[in-house]
Amino acid sequence: GILAYLNSEAELAAVLGHEIGHVTARHGVRQQSAAQAANIGLTIASIFVPEINTMGGSNLANIVGGALLSGYGRDHELEADRLGAEYLTRTAYDPQAIITVIGVLKNQELKDAELAKQEGREPRRYHGVFASHPDNDTRLHQAVGEAEKNGAAHAHFEGRREFLAATDGMIFNDNSEQGIVRNNAFYHDELGIAVQFPRSWQVHNLPTSLVAVSPQGEAQLQMKLDESPRGTPGEYARRLVGSGAQVRSLDVNGLPAAIFDLPNTAGGVVFHNKRAFVLQAQGKTRNNLTAYRDDIISTVRSFHALNDEERQHVKPLTLNVITARTGDTFANLSHNSPLGLSAESYLRLINARYPSG
Repeated sequence: GILAYLNSEAELAAVLGHEIGHVTARHGVRQQSAAQAANIGLTIASIFVPEINTMGGSNLANIVGGALLSGYGRDHELEADRLGAEYLTRTAYDPQAIITVIGVLKNQELKDAELAKQEGREPRRYHGVFASHPDNDTRLHQAVGEAEKNGAAHAHFEGRREFLAATDGMIFNDNSEQGIVRNNAFYHDELGIAVQFPRSWQVHNLPTSLVAVSPQGEAQLQMKLDESPRGTPGEYARRLVGSGAQVRSLDVNGLPAAIFDLPNTAGGVVFHNKRAFVLQAQGKTRNNLTAYRDDIISTVRSFHALNDEERQHVKPLTLNVITARTGDTFANLSHNSPLGLSAESYLRLINARYPSG
């Protein structure tokens, strides 16, 4: 979630203030977002907006990032930003944190645009309204400036040290139930499996599948799970890709498997604990797939049952606050990071220094 990318209490307050702004302005939010907003605890709600202190609920996790991430149109977003800034000044937080938080989202959007170009997909949009960076958005600065002008003169508290102390050790970017990626290797404790993807590929651990994308986005390799496979791996592969495919049965690290090959797809099927794990690749063109066939087959052959040593890797990553020393750079701090190719970008995003600085 967004919490890992914030750097102060004021920024967290800005997220909450923006959300509450949508509620108090009675914007036509979607039912789910409205329900989330209504579940902010009485204490949190009354801090920002005493008028809504009759609201119930206490689940902070449901509120962080909802409306702010999705966006409800330009005018509504600006109004929520203005109200959020007003709520910040009432509680002595720096209203400029509204702009900072939207900058955090914009930087994530820029990073996703970079990945989307590599992966051949459309980039995701955050906040729904900003074509340029919020630092350059005149109407946003006017909205926040209005609240700042009418607010308390002492409204400049950031709470950076307090926030970092509270989030030190927080789990980051991992869900052990969904499996964990370390240095392009995927580990899943419950399923008891491990597989190594090519080092130069980008690996995305999604809720329903695992996807690896080649360096230029020319090929994708996806792993899916079938809980009730029928027949042998070879028979399964033929049903999957058709009888015209070249299918070869083999043993992969002690597990029954089959490799398949067609001009437009390639990959394999591995059986483990009465489940079928399908690793199937496709390319933008036939030549693209041909260029990566060795990588694809090597990935299939790397599939194996999780061992005791690897189970140590299944533990989730945590955020740890350190003090930078003279000569430290994002590049050298990320050198041995388990986040792989995206390590430096993640460190920059977390520390509000993306894409440079």
